[in-house]
Amino acid sequence: MMHTIPPPRVALMSLSDKAGAVEFARALVARGTRIIASGGTARHLEAAGIDVVAVEEWTRFPELLGGRVKTLHPHLHAPILARRGEASDMAALEERGLDPIDLVAVTLYPFEQRAAALDEARAVEEIDIGGVALLRAAAKNFASVIVLHDPAQYASALEALARGVTLDQRRGWALAAFARTARYDGAIAAELSRRAGEELPGMHVVALERVRGLRYGENPHQIAALYAHAGDGARLAAWREGKELSYNNLLDLEAATLLVHRFESPACVIVKHNQPCGAASAATLVNAYEAALRSDAMSAFGGIVAFNRMLDAETASRLATQFIECVAAPAFDAGAEEVLRAKKSLRIVTLVPEDLKPPDGWTLRGVGKWMLLQRESEVLAPFWKCVTARKPTPQQLEALGFAWEVAAAARSNAIAIAQGTALVGLGCGQTSRIDAVDVALMKANRAGHELKGAALASDGFFPFADSIDHAAAAGIAAIVQPGGSVKDPAVIAACDQHRIAMMFTDRRTFRH
Repeated sequence: MMHTIPPPRVALMSLSDKAGAVEFARALVARGTRIIASGGTARHLEAAGIDVVAVEEWTRFPELLGGRVKTLHPHLHAPILARRGEASDMAALEERGLDPIDLVAVTLYPFEQRAAALDEARAVEEIDIGGVALLRAAAKNFASVIVLHDPAQYASALEALARGVTLDQRRGWALAAFARTARYDGAIAAELSRRAGEELPGMHVVALERVRGLRYGENPHQIAALYAHAGDGARLAAWREGKELSYNNLLDLEAATLLVHRFESPACVIVKHNQPCGAASAATLVNAYEAALRSDAMSAFGGIVAFNRMLDAETASRLATQFIECVAAPAFDAGAEEVLRAKKSLRIVTLVPEDLKPPDGWTLRGVGKWMLLQRESEVLAPFWKCVTARKPTPQQLEALGFAWEVAAAARSNAIAIAQGTALVGLGCGQTSRIDAVDVALMKANRAGHELKGAALASDGFFPFADSIDHAAAAGIAAIVQPGGSVKDPAVIAACDQHRIAMMFTDRRTFRH
């Protein structure tokens, strides 16, 4: 059964962000709604010629403490919280000459945007009290009240009013409002923790909203959906084009996009099962793609391809000859779009690293009923140092740098082998370092790559010299690794024996 309510008799507006407020208020007034507004919102609407009842006129009580107290009043909260079907509630309003407030639109002080740049006293003034209280009151009484916390909701609210607002719609707005206040309070707690010198917040609050359902999770028997931080859903929805993305597609898109944007030159990365199976940078995108495909053409079949430049028609035409699941790039020119849209099953995604970074810098990972939080260090990585008698050539240093970025993006234990700025072998997700080396060498040999003079990167230290012996036998000429093993002297000695140059990074890059 569909439950609807009549248009709002009274609407309360208290807006820090006044975008769209005039148009929204006019539309409400045209439906016979009276508008109550606080401070700056009242002045903004009055300047546009809209009749407004100021909050202090409604409450018959002036603002206090320089505006710190203006909407915390029973004559506002009672008309919001009154249960419309409870006779005693409605009688209490009538005794005081108050009409029910059926719609509440509040945008909170922009604490998240401003506080970090302010001293503590001014940052505290950006903490909204009355606005949060109004949102929570209206959301609590969603059975009778419409609550809006974002100007982006005005258009859909007016459409709903034209049709008759349902209980499900009011519940949805209430859920979004509670998510907004949860995120707001979380931001305040995090900022105060930062100012207190806490590297790790004592409490971390995350509000997520469902953007869309997915056909299934990692496997067909698992249900799944895509969620975003509250407020980011619309932006996230905008970058998907074509056939629906799957759970696994999304994981692979993240891996491919974050890796390809590590490189400054035009670059291409191909990911399969969340691991890079192709990677290269070159003078042009098409050359980068062709080199990435040669990394491991067998594994690249059905993979995810990402670029760090606008995709052009020439590269798209070359790409279209292969079977791939998705292609991601910061943008697509008209020629590329025409080529790729002819492939009906191909997902085309406009994506950059900023779309994937958590808004507060913390990455979360579930471990059963627990959550792990971590963030990148703000301390710059140490300079690499050569620990062997032989020093790498400039060309070898370039190849080591490329291989290091790939190894850092792969699952540990990870070994990446590069010739110039192209991946030729990757061993990842192995339970021993020597296995990772052997898998990388095997893949390079299977693809027919020349290994003489190649560079090798390891995401963790070498616990024994056996990995060096295997690499040397294959023709590896330079190695980069974090160092830090008790066996470092033996590993360095093995490099010197085989005339291999070795660099230490003094920073590990495991990805479990």
